[in-house]
Amino acid sequence: MTEQTTMTPSVDESQTTYTAYEIDFMLDLRTTDAGEITREQIGLRRAPEEAREYVTAAVTSGLHARGKVAYSEDGQWLLGEEAQIIATALTAADRWLGIALAQGDAMRMAFIVKANQAVLMLTQDDLDSFAITALPDPSQVPVAIAGVCSAFLAEGKERTVSLRRTDASAPQDAVPLMFHVEEGGSWKVGHLPLDDDGVLTVSDLDRDGLEAAIAALWEQGASQAPAV
Repeated sequence: MTEQTTMTPSVDESQTTYTAYEIDFMLDLRTTDAGEITREQIGLRRAPEEAREYVTAAVTSGLHARGKVAYSEDGQWLLGEEAQIIATALTAADRWLGIALAQGDAMRMAFIVKANQAVLMLTQDDLDSFAITALPDPSQVPVAIAGVCSAFLAEGKERTVSLRRTDASAPQDAVPLMFHVEEGGSWKVGHLPLDDDGVLTVSDLDRDGLEAAIAALWEQGASQAPAV
């Protein structure tokens, strides 16, 4: 890749960045089933047990220096307003959408996390941290993600976007969807059902149908080729 920006999904310039360990710390302050799914969905790894005390000290020190947490008189860490909003969404989430932008060996990951009407987009960077952006409401997700996917696919051949929707009601049943630009320049969509080898069904994709396919996945949990 010659330009890193081509691999960076973004829907808003007003982003705040947290490291994976900082997000893990925020999730640990309020343990919930949704928080555990969030941790799994975005691939957070806890620090090794023997190093956890030192990692936590470094994380809290860094967050405190950035004004993201405060230390209460009774010895408890309290999240600041921004961190509290983020942590609340991550620990009360009811829907997750994983996004992988890939060309050759280069890959960039992003995640949409919804908690009722709150929606966050977490974009992973090269330093194992996440730029976090708030979207206005869940209805804005399809157009925002379609813009990211369309721009990425239009910039080169042999590019692939893989999407995976997971719901809190059935976290074991992730729904996949894939877009790909072939060497000849044609656009394809990979969707359910799977064939006998466990591979997605492939259909032709009109560029104008990309948003409709994403909307069906996000809003209905449907993995399908858009109607022509």
